[in-house]
Amino acid sequence: MASRRSSSSGLGTVIGVVLLVGLAILILKWALITAAILAVPFGAWWVHDQVQQRKVVDRRTEVEGRAVVDAAGGCGWCGSRIAHRDDYTGSLVLPADHHRDEIEAALAG
Repeated sequence: MASRRSSSSGLGTVIGVVLLVGLAILILKWALITAAILAVPFGAWWVHDQVQQRKVVDRRTEVEGRAVVDAAGGCGWCGSRIAHRDDYTGSLVLPADHHRDEIEAALAG
């Protein structure tokens, strides 16, 4: 009788191990499928967001690129041949600093 009990006990252990391995594979499969399903929309959103940020940076670079000292020594933004001065300190400032509000308005509009 003892040998019969040990063989059925061994069979039960094998079945239990097979069920646990199957359950682990099922959970792993479910996690991978869920990750793949979520990766597509979030990946597309991430790519779209990166493209939009790049457009904003490019636009800012383009607009700020106009507010420089040109080859003749004048302001590329307003065309003034006289150097810009800070209203408070009277020191010379770069065209981009002097026209900061106008640059931001151009970017906003």
